[in-house]
Amino acid sequence: MGHYDCPCMEKCPLQHAMLLIGGKWKVQILCAVCNAGSIRYNALRGKLDGVSNTVLSSALKELERDGLIQRQEFLEVPVRVEYRPTERCRTLLPILEALSDWAEADMK
Repeated sequence: MGHYDCPCMEKCPLQHAMLLIGGKWKVQILCAVCNAGSIRYNALRGKLDGVSNTVLSSALKELERDGLIQRQEFLEVPVRVEYRPTERCRTLLPILEALSDWAEADMK
C-alpha cells in the first residue's frame, strides 16, 4: 500500500492536516482571510453565509492557535481587530488550490 494509506499509522500526516483545517468552516475562513489579505471580524462573517458567532469565534481561535492566521488588535475606541494569513497559511494555499482543482474536475 502507498504512503497515503494511513488509517492504521500511529502518526498520520493527513490526519494531522485535517485536524488543522478540517470541519465545515476552517477552509472557507482561510480562503476569505487570504483573499482579503486583512479582514475585520464582521466583514469575515459577512462572507460566510450561515456561520454563527460562536462557531466563527471558535474556529478563528483554533486557526490562530495553530499558526494559520494572525489576530491583530488596534487600540482604538472601539477596539478594532483584524485577521490576516500567516506565512504558514500562505504555504498551505497552493495545496488548497490543487485540492479545489481536483474537486472541480471530479464534480463534472
